[in-house]
Amino acid sequence: MTVLPFERRAVPAAAGPSDLTREQVATLLAPINPSRVQNLRGQSHLEAWDVRRWLNRVFGFGGWADETLELACVAQVEINPGRWTVIYRAQVRLTVKTTDGRLLTTYDDAAMGDSRNQPALGDAHDQAMKTALSQALKRCAHNLGDAFGLSLYNDGSRQAVGLWSAAHPAPKDEDTPAVPDDAPVKPEPAPAGDQPATVEQDAPTPQVRRGRRAEPGPWERQPAPAQQAGPSRDFLAEARKASSRQQFDAVRAAAVAEGAPEHYLADLDGIAAEREQGKQPAKKAAARRPAAKKAPAKKAAAPKQAPPASGRPEHEVAVADVLSVGQSLGLTREQVEEIVRAETGSTLAEAGTEQLVAVVADLRAATTEVAA
Repeated sequence: MTVLPFERRAVPAAAGPSDLTREQVATLLAPINPSRVQNLRGQSHLEAWDVRRWLNRVFGFGGWADETLELACVAQVEINPGRWTVIYRAQVRLTVKTTDGRLLTTYDDAAMGDSRNQPALGDAHDQAMKTALSQALKRCAHNLGDAFGLSLYNDGSRQAVGLWSAAHPAPKDEDTPAVPDDAPVKPEPAPAGDQPATVEQDAPTPQVRRGRRAEPGPWERQPAPAQQAGPSRDFLAEARKASSRQQFDAVRAAAVAEGAPEHYLADLDGIAAEREQGKQPAKKAAARRPAAKKAPAKKAAAPKQAPPASGRPEHEVAVADVLSVGQSLGLTREQVEEIVRAETGSTLAEAGTEQLVAVVADLRAATTEVAA
């Protein structure tokens, strides 16, 4: 009896671009769905859970893995009694495999993550670690193209920048499945008392400075596309209707908390300045009216303190700056009032403009020290 040798087909140990399937290539070359894009502090970004979902969609369950190469606590600061800010640094490696389990490629990247003004030290560490790891993974994944947010580094654009690859001719037949049209992505819930997680600092670029080729961002003055998320309230209209400075400060603080860019806040401050200037003509007219003759009176003693400077537009802007910086540090208005009183000896409304400018500089210096 003749015995035929058993035929063995050796599986290549290494894999390359040609080992990606047609469906994988089509998904990676497609532009990102705008409903997946989030806006935080004027920057476009993807949620970490959404990136993991798309890694599963493109490469399959078990077709990718992330490895933590480094996780270190950079800073732990008690900014107020019982309130903590923690910063972590993480380095992550993303490994991608072919559908038959062979190694396709790896990407390494690093990121910083913080958790600000937390009442519990454990929660501050937990949130800062997760933020750093998530940001590092997202930075690794953007090397895989537009499906993982590469176009957002092009000034926040949703238009595809990959478009084609010489190693991966884009399929043109009708059998190619379309990229799923998902519902809008919602951000992950943050712990109680937490501030929004920090977005990558090297990219994407803040949307207030955009190139001609990029579509308008949700905070720009032009009407934004329907699929993009914009401000939840018309803060400009609310500022115009505010009947007092306290109401205006509350509107401005809400805009800061929602991530309004600098030019939007400048528009709000301009509304306050215009209203103050509108009051000036009436005051000047009243000053020009001839005063009624009065009986001679004794010379009044000189006032001990200068009158409040709240009638000047520059003073109102300085007050708004103090509140805005305090809001970014997680301080309440009462805490800001205490800081101003401790540094100037006056209330927020009575302190001079130059004194308030100095307080703003001190608060910003405190923010820089925490970040360092």
